[in-house]
Amino acid sequence: MTAWTHALTLGQFMFDVAVVGGLLLVGVALRRYVAFFQRYLIPANLIAGFAGLVLGPELLGWLDFSLERMGVYVYHLLALTFIGVGLQGGMEKPSRGALHLGFIQIMTFLLQALVGLAVILGMVYLVDPDLVPAAGMLLPLGFGMGPGIAYTIGQSWEAYGFPEGGAIGLTVAAIGFLVAYFTGIALVRRGIQRGHAALVREADTLDAATRTGVVQDQPPVAARLTFMPGAVEPLTVHLALIAVLYLGTYGLTRLLAAGLTAAGLAHEVPTLWSFHFILANLLAFGLRRLMRRRRVDHLLDEGFLHRITGVLCDFLIAASIMAISLRIAWNYLGPILLMCAVGTVVTYVSIKYVAQRVFADYPFERFVGIYGEMTGTISSGLALVRVADPELATPVAQDLVLSSGLALAFGFPLLVVINLP
Repeated sequence: MTAWTHALTLGQFMFDVAVVGGLLLVGVALRRYVAFFQRYLIPANLIAGFAGLVLGPELLGWLDFSLERMGVYVYHLLALTFIGVGLQGGMEKPSRGALHLGFIQIMTFLLQALVGLAVILGMVYLVDPDLVPAAGMLLPLGFGMGPGIAYTIGQSWEAYGFPEGGAIGLTVAAIGFLVAYFTGIALVRRGIQRGHAALVREADTLDAATRTGVVQDQPPVAARLTFMPGAVEPLTVHLALIAVLYLGTYGLTRLLAAGLTAAGLAHEVPTLWSFHFILANLLAFGLRRLMRRRRVDHLLDEGFLHRITGVLCDFLIAASIMAISLRIAWNYLGPILLMCAVGTVVTYVSIKYVAQRVFADYPFERFVGIYGEMTGTISSGLALVRVADPELATPVAQDLVLSSGLALAFGFPLLVVINLP
């Protein structure tokens, strides 16, 4: 709830948007001209986030933004992103490969949770009895589910005596991104050299647009108009709908919080507010289903929804890294690094073992895709697939996208279990 009551002036908000936006432009330029970022396909939002971390108040101090405000933005951007995903709604029937990938994601969530708990509990008994065991649950949240969920749920644990939960969750997620891109690209290149890729025999076959991030020739169509601009700008309708759904999310969450309080469960209210993004996603998905039933879903365009969701994700990832408290990260450096190192090894071994035995077609491409997603996000998974399948001629990329929806649906109960500590 604190993210809704945080005091914020319009001037501060505009300054923060300008700072993050400027850093994103820096990230775009660095991806365009620096070979290192092209080699590892580092996205502009990740470059922007780490640039802000270095230039921010805890290191060089050149940019005077608030870590707390960045955390607030992460909280709200997470729900807005889930609204965008829910409105896209019309997921086609998943293939057998997508189903298998979805279940592998759930399996990996569980393994990461067990690994995180085992590492932290081991350190509690052997090294530091003051460590909070719940920190182990931040491994699947940061690696498997991303910075937004890791921060939102980690921050809710403040009410239960773990004030560093949100900051540690962001740190784990940031390490996960580094693991996804640096170790992921290395795995893909090694696999291609050993002949594991089905379609590619050389690692450096990506086109210039994919490497630099800038499209020069024949840019793809981003969206289609569903309203006449003379009446209303189509983008306005899509943004307004997302805003109204978020208002509905706030109202529904407040209503449920009042119900918990009346039932004598006021101590569960912080947990409820940490799950606001699930309510947001359900409301958006329900509205899309209703529009389809009423045969008015043609008013929504998948292109606009994808672009809006992409914008929200760019700002979310950049802000999540900029919100990291280096002081807290340093205090927990040993447990965080050990947990992430063991988690990376277990994630790699388990996914590779299962992929080689489950998939009859394109096992290598599916392995690198799910590995990238289960250490970073769907974007990092798709980036790794793109190296092994530059033309996206295999069904792996599509299966990976569809499997994320399945994992999201089946993963909601897991989030409830993870939040029990």
